[in-house]
Amino acid sequence: MSSYANLFDRNLVFWNIHADSSTDLYQKIAHKLEDANVVETSYFKALTAREKEFPTGLNTQYLPIALPHANPENVKKAFIAVVKTTSQINMKQMGTNEDMESQYFFFLGIVKEKQDLQVKLLQRFMQLMNDESFVKSFKKLSKPEEVYEFLVNRF
Repeated sequence: MSSYANLFDRNLVFWNIHADSSTDLYQKIAHKLEDANVVETSYFKALTAREKEFPTGLNTQYLPIALPHANPENVKKAFIAVVKTTSQINMKQMGTNEDMESQYFFFLGIVKEKQDLQVKLLQRFMQLMNDESFVKSFKKLSKPEEVYEFLVNRF
């Protein structure tokens, strides 16, 4: 089990979410995270503002993903929420602001005490999403419980 395993929560795996846009997706996930008591009520607004300024789409070799997150003051507890949408969502790429599409999202909950975690997680995501066998196995998963177990054991 990795040192990141405690960031995953079986209740924060949301599979086959219907969303018409990134904003629609962010709103739906923000509500779920509020219900789980891991974010403040300010989270959605902060997440949307941060994504406009610093997009988090990553067009990795085997799977385009996005790592949306808000500033730490909007997060109550560190987490990684795993989301798969029913269709591709238009996003902007990190660093270039170029258009891309993704169906896989990892919402990062970074708290003030662990701000250095953001860079480490980004590096780990890049490593895993450029690992063909990891991505092939990940894409075959169809149930939230399977996703949770897979990530706890392989992340």
